[in-house]
Amino acid sequence: MTVGYPIDLHTHSLRSDGALEPSALVERAAARGVTIQALSDHDTLSGVADAVATGERLGVRIIPSTELNTESEWGHVHILGYFLDPADATLEDRLRWLREHRGRRVELMVEKLSALGYPITLARVLEIAQGGSLGRPHLAQALFEAGHVPTYDSAFDTLIADGAPAYVSRVGLTPLEAVQLIVARGGVPSLAHPFTVNGLDELMPLLVAGGLAGIETYYGSHPPAMTAACLTLARRYDLVPTGGSDFHGRGDHGAPLGGTFVPPETIGALEARRRPIAAATMTPAVGGKS
Repeated sequence: MTVGYPIDLHTHSLRSDGALEPSALVERAAARGVTIQALSDHDTLSGVADAVATGERLGVRIIPSTELNTESEWGHVHILGYFLDPADATLEDRLRWLREHRGRRVELMVEKLSALGYPITLARVLEIAQGGSLGRPHLAQALFEAGHVPTYDSAFDTLIADGAPAYVSRVGLTPLEAVQLIVARGGVPSLAHPFTVNGLDELMPLLVAGGLAGIETYYGSHPPAMTAACLTLARRYDLVPTGGSDFHGRGDHGAPLGGTFVPPETIGALEARRRPIAAATMTPAVGGKS
Protein backbone atom coordinates (compact mmCIF):
# COMPACT_ATOMS: atom_id res chain seq x y z
CA MET A 1 0.00 0.00 0.00
CA THR A 2 1.29 3.45 -0.93
CA VAL A 3 2.34 5.57 2.04
CA GLY A 4 0.74 8.99 2.33
CA TYR A 5 1.33 12.11 4.40
CA PRO A 6 1.23 11.87 8.22
CA ILE A 7 -1.62 14.35 8.88
CA ASP A 8 -5.19 14.04 7.60
CA LEU A 9 -7.74 16.46 9.06
CA HIS A 10 -10.81 15.47 7.04
CA THR A 11 -12.02 11.84 6.99
CA HIS A 12 -15.38 10.07 7.08
CA SER A 13 -16.49 6.69 8.39
CA LEU A 14 -19.62 4.57 8.24
CA ARG A 15 -21.01 6.68 11.09
CA SER A 16 -21.99 9.17 8.39
CA ASP A 17 -21.43 8.72 4.65
CA GLY A 18 -18.13 6.86 4.57
CA ALA A 19 -17.74 3.21 3.66
CA LEU A 20 -15.61 1.93 6.56
CA GLU A 21 -16.23 1.41 10.26
CA PRO A 22 -14.23 3.92 12.34
CA SER A 23 -11.77 1.24 13.49
CA ALA A 24 -11.19 0.01 9.93
CA LEU A 25 -10.78 3.59 8.74
CA VAL A 26 -8.04 4.23 11.30
CA GLU A 27 -6.37 0.94 10.46
CA ARG A 28 -6.24 1.92 6.80
CA ALA A 29 -4.96 5.38 7.68
CA ALA A 30 -2.22 3.90 9.87
CA ALA A 31 -1.19 1.54 7.08
CA ARG A 32 -0.74 4.58 4.84
CA GLY A 33 1.48 6.33 7.38
CA VAL A 34 -1.06 8.69 8.94
CA THR A 35 -0.19 9.53 12.55
CA ILE A 36 -2.69 12.37 13.20
CA GLN A 37 -6.25 11.97 11.93
CA ALA A 38 -9.45 13.94 12.38
CA LEU A 39 -12.54 11.75 12.25
CA SER A 40 -15.00 14.32 10.92
CA ASP A 41 -18.26 12.52 10.25
CA HIS A 42 -21.26 14.65 9.33
CA ASP A 43 -23.32 15.80 12.31
CA THR A 44 -22.04 13.12 14.68
CA LEU A 45 -19.19 12.19 17.02
CA SER A 46 -20.44 8.63 17.51
CA GLY A 47 -17.43 7.01 15.88
CA VAL A 48 -14.81 8.79 17.95
CA ALA A 49 -14.54 6.24 20.78
CA ASP A 50 -13.81 3.34 18.42
CA ALA A 51 -11.42 5.47 16.39
CA VAL A 52 -9.51 6.59 19.49
CA ALA A 53 -9.20 3.03 20.79
CA THR A 54 -7.82 1.83 17.45
CA GLY A 55 -5.59 4.86 17.16
CA GLU A 56 -4.06 4.23 20.59
CA ARG A 57 -3.23 0.70 19.52
CA LEU A 58 -1.68 1.76 16.22
CA GLY A 59 -0.04 5.05 17.16
CA VAL A 60 -2.54 7.35 15.45
CA ARG A 61 -3.72 10.43 17.33
CA ILE A 62 -7.45 10.94 16.70
CA ILE A 63 -8.84 14.48 16.85
CA PRO A 64 -12.59 14.31 17.66
CA SER A 65 -14.30 16.34 14.95
CA THR A 66 -17.46 16.75 12.92
CA GLU A 67 -18.40 18.31 9.61
CA LEU A 68 -21.54 20.43 9.68
CA ASN A 69 -23.37 20.91 6.40
CA THR A 70 -25.34 24.14 6.28
CA GLU A 71 -28.34 25.47 4.42
CA SER A 72 -28.33 28.98 3.01
CA GLU A 73 -28.09 31.02 -0.16
CA TRP A 74 -24.31 30.70 0.11
CA GLY A 75 -24.42 27.21 -1.45
CA HIS A 76 -22.31 24.32 -0.18
CA VAL A 77 -20.80 25.73 3.00
CA HIS A 78 -19.41 23.00 5.25
CA ILE A 79 -17.81 23.78 8.59
CA LEU A 80 -15.33 21.40 10.19
CA GLY A 81 -15.26 21.49 13.99
CA TYR A 82 -12.06 20.20 15.64
CA PHE A 83 -11.34 19.18 19.26
CA LEU A 84 -14.96 18.65 20.24
CA ASP A 85 -16.02 16.55 23.22
CA PRO A 86 -18.09 13.46 22.31
CA ALA A 87 -19.49 13.49 25.87
CA ASP A 88 -20.86 17.04 25.53
CA ALA A 89 -24.62 16.54 26.00
CA THR A 90 -25.49 20.05 24.83
CA LEU A 91 -23.60 19.56 21.60
CA GLU A 92 -25.09 16.11 21.08
CA ASP A 93 -28.62 17.52 21.44
CA ARG A 94 -27.92 19.91 18.59
CA LEU A 95 -26.28 17.23 16.44
CA ARG A 96 -29.24 14.91 17.05
CA TRP A 97 -31.58 17.63 15.79
CA LEU A 98 -29.50 17.89 12.61
CA ARG A 99 -29.50 14.11 12.12
CA GLU A 100 -33.27 13.92 12.58
CA HIS A 101 -33.75 16.47 9.80
CA ARG A 102 -31.29 14.52 7.65
CA GLY A 103 -33.46 11.45 8.13
CA ARG A 104 -36.65 13.23 7.16
CA ARG A 105 -34.97 14.70 4.10
CA VAL A 106 -33.88 11.25 2.94
CA GLU A 107 -37.44 9.93 3.45
CA LEU A 108 -38.80 12.70 1.22
CA MET A 109 -36.19 11.99 -1.46
CA VAL A 110 -37.08 8.28 -1.44
CA GLU A 111 -40.70 9.29 -2.01
CA LYS A 112 -39.77 11.60 -4.87
CA LEU A 113 -37.57 8.96 -6.51
CA SER A 114 -40.42 6.44 -6.41
CA ALA A 115 -42.82 8.96 -7.93
CA LEU A 116 -40.30 9.60 -10.72
CA GLY A 117 -40.06 5.90 -11.55
CA TYR A 118 -36.87 5.05 -9.64
CA PRO A 119 -38.21 3.02 -6.72
CA ILE A 120 -35.91 2.23 -3.80
CA THR A 121 -36.92 1.40 -0.26
CA LEU A 122 -36.17 3.41 2.82
CA ALA A 123 -35.37 0.13 4.55
CA ARG A 124 -32.54 -0.55 2.09
CA VAL A 125 -31.18 2.99 2.50
CA LEU A 126 -31.13 2.50 6.27
CA GLU A 127 -29.34 -0.84 5.84
CA ILE A 128 -26.66 0.84 3.75
CA ALA A 129 -26.22 3.56 6.36
CA GLN A 130 -25.87 0.95 9.15
CA GLY A 131 -26.97 3.42 11.80
CA GLY A 132 -24.86 6.29 10.51
CA SER A 133 -25.97 9.85 9.84
CA LEU A 134 -28.13 9.61 6.71
CA GLY A 135 -27.19 11.40 3.52
CA ARG A 136 -27.39 11.39 -0.26
CA PRO A 137 -24.48 8.92 -0.63
CA HIS A 138 -26.70 6.23 0.87
CA LEU A 139 -29.40 7.06 -1.68
CA ALA A 140 -26.84 6.91 -4.47
CA GLN A 141 -25.73 3.45 -3.37
CA ALA A 142 -29.34 2.21 -3.27
CA LEU A 143 -30.05 3.64 -6.72
CA PHE A 144 -26.94 1.94 -8.13
CA GLU A 145 -27.84 -1.39 -6.54
CA ALA A 146 -31.36 -1.20 -7.98
CA GLY A 147 -29.98 -0.64 -11.48
CA HIS A 148 -31.49 2.82 -11.84
CA VAL A 149 -28.09 4.45 -12.56
CA PRO A 150 -24.99 3.01 -14.27
CA THR A 151 -22.59 4.11 -11.52
CA TYR A 152 -22.73 5.37 -7.96
CA ASP A 153 -21.45 8.81 -8.95
CA SER A 154 -23.94 9.19 -11.82
CA ALA A 155 -26.81 9.24 -9.30
CA PHE A 156 -25.64 12.68 -8.22
CA ASP A 157 -25.36 13.88 -11.80
CA THR A 158 -28.87 12.88 -12.83
CA LEU A 159 -31.24 12.46 -9.89
CA ILE A 160 -30.13 13.77 -6.48
CA ALA A 161 -27.79 16.69 -7.13
CA ASP A 162 -28.83 20.21 -6.19
CA GLY A 163 -31.77 21.14 -8.38
CA ALA A 164 -32.16 17.60 -9.75
CA PRO A 165 -35.65 16.05 -9.95
CA ALA A 166 -35.46 14.19 -6.63
CA TYR A 167 -33.54 16.82 -4.67
CA VAL A 168 -34.91 18.06 -1.34
CA SER A 169 -33.37 21.04 0.45
CA ARG A 170 -31.86 20.61 3.89
CA VAL A 171 -33.23 21.99 7.12
CA GLY A 172 -30.23 22.95 9.19
CA LEU A 173 -27.89 25.58 10.48
CA THR A 174 -26.74 28.61 8.55
CA PRO A 175 -22.96 28.85 8.05
CA LEU A 176 -22.66 31.45 10.80
CA GLU A 177 -24.72 29.35 13.21
CA ALA A 178 -22.48 26.35 12.53
CA VAL A 179 -19.36 28.35 13.34
CA GLN A 180 -20.95 29.76 16.48
CA LEU A 181 -22.05 26.32 17.67
CA ILE A 182 -18.53 24.92 17.39
CA VAL A 183 -17.02 27.93 19.16
CA ALA A 184 -19.65 27.79 21.92
CA ARG A 185 -18.83 24.13 22.58
CA GLY A 186 -15.09 24.78 22.88
CA GLY A 187 -14.16 23.59 19.38
CA VAL A 188 -12.13 25.12 16.58
CA PRO A 189 -14.10 25.78 13.35
CA SER A 190 -12.56 25.63 9.87
CA LEU A 191 -14.19 26.23 6.50
CA ALA A 192 -14.10 23.02 4.42
CA HIS A 193 -13.39 23.02 0.64
CA PRO A 194 -13.97 26.79 0.29
CA PHE A 195 -14.57 26.80 -3.45
CA THR A 196 -17.94 25.10 -3.11
CA VAL A 197 -19.16 28.35 -1.53
CA ASN A 198 -21.15 30.92 -3.49
CA GLY A 199 -19.92 34.43 -2.73
CA LEU A 200 -16.85 33.39 -0.75
CA ASP A 201 -15.43 36.92 -0.57
CA GLU A 202 -18.67 38.20 0.96
CA LEU A 203 -19.12 35.32 3.39
CA MET A 204 -15.58 35.16 4.79
CA PRO A 205 -15.71 38.30 6.98
CA LEU A 206 -19.05 37.19 8.43
CA LEU A 207 -17.68 33.79 9.43
CA VAL A 208 -14.49 35.29 10.81
CA ALA A 209 -16.57 37.67 12.95
CA GLY A 210 -18.39 34.58 14.27
CA GLY A 211 -15.17 32.85 15.29
CA LEU A 212 -13.90 30.98 12.21
CA ALA A 213 -10.34 29.86 12.94
CA GLY A 214 -9.23 27.88 9.88
CA ILE A 215 -9.66 27.41 6.15
CA GLU A 216 -9.15 24.12 4.30
CA THR A 217 -6.29 25.11 2.04
CA TYR A 218 -4.69 21.77 1.18
CA TYR A 219 -7.36 19.69 -0.55
CA GLY A 220 -7.19 16.96 -3.17
CA SER A 221 -9.10 18.76 -5.92
CA HIS A 222 -7.37 22.13 -5.39
CA PRO A 223 -5.06 23.11 -8.25
CA PRO A 224 -2.11 25.29 -7.20
CA ALA A 225 -4.04 28.50 -7.91
CA MET A 226 -6.79 27.52 -5.46
CA THR A 227 -4.28 26.61 -2.77
CA ALA A 228 -2.59 29.97 -3.28
CA ALA A 229 -5.94 31.77 -3.04
CA CYS A 230 -6.72 29.99 0.24
CA LEU A 231 -3.33 30.94 1.63
CA THR A 232 -4.07 34.56 0.73
CA LEU A 233 -7.39 34.37 2.60
CA ALA A 234 -5.67 32.72 5.57
CA ARG A 235 -3.17 35.59 5.80
CA ARG A 236 -5.85 38.24 5.31
CA TYR A 237 -8.09 36.92 8.09
CA ASP A 238 -5.45 35.36 10.38
CA LEU A 239 -6.75 31.84 9.83
CA VAL A 240 -4.97 28.50 10.17
CA PRO A 241 -4.48 26.80 6.77
CA THR A 242 -5.80 23.27 7.27
CA GLY A 243 -6.13 20.31 4.94
CA GLY A 244 -7.23 16.74 4.48
CA SER A 245 -8.26 14.02 2.10
CA ASP A 246 -12.05 14.18 2.59
CA PHE A 247 -11.83 10.40 2.27
CA HIS A 248 -15.15 8.55 2.09
CA GLY A 249 -14.31 5.29 0.34
CA ARG A 250 -17.41 5.70 -1.85
CA GLY A 251 -17.26 6.65 -5.52
CA ASP A 252 -14.71 9.14 -6.76
CA HIS A 253 -15.13 11.64 -3.92
CA GLY A 254 -12.06 12.73 -1.99
CA ALA A 255 -8.41 11.70 -2.06
CA PRO A 256 -6.82 8.57 -0.53
CA LEU A 257 -6.21 8.68 3.21
CA GLY A 258 -3.15 10.80 3.87
CA GLY A 259 -3.20 11.80 0.23
CA THR A 260 -2.98 15.55 0.81
CA PHE A 261 -0.03 17.39 2.32
CA VAL A 262 -0.78 19.23 5.56
CA PRO A 263 2.03 21.28 7.18
CA PRO A 264 3.12 19.84 10.55
CA GLU A 265 2.69 23.21 12.27
CA THR A 266 -1.04 23.11 11.52
CA ILE A 267 -1.86 21.02 14.60
CA GLY A 268 -0.19 23.38 17.07
CA ALA A 269 -1.75 26.38 15.37
CA LEU A 270 -5.22 24.86 15.67
CA GLU A 271 -4.64 23.88 19.29
CA ALA A 272 -3.67 27.47 20.07
CA ARG A 273 -7.16 28.55 18.94
CA ARG A 274 -8.93 26.28 21.42
CA ARG A 275 -11.03 27.94 24.11
CA PRO A 276 -12.73 26.26 27.08
CA ILE A 277 -16.50 25.98 26.84
CA ALA A 278 -16.97 28.28 29.83
CA ALA A 279 -15.14 31.05 27.99
CA ALA A 280 -16.81 30.47 24.61
CA THR A 281 -19.61 32.83 23.65
CA MET A 282 -22.12 32.96 20.85
CA THR A 283 -21.43 35.92 18.57
CA PRO A 284 -24.53 37.88 17.56
CA ALA A 285 -25.68 37.14 14.03
CA VAL A 286 -24.28 39.37 11.31
CA GLY A 287 -26.47 40.34 8.38
CA GLY A 288 -26.01 38.67 5.01
CA LYS A 289 -27.27 35.89 2.81
CA SER A 290 -27.12 33.24 5.53
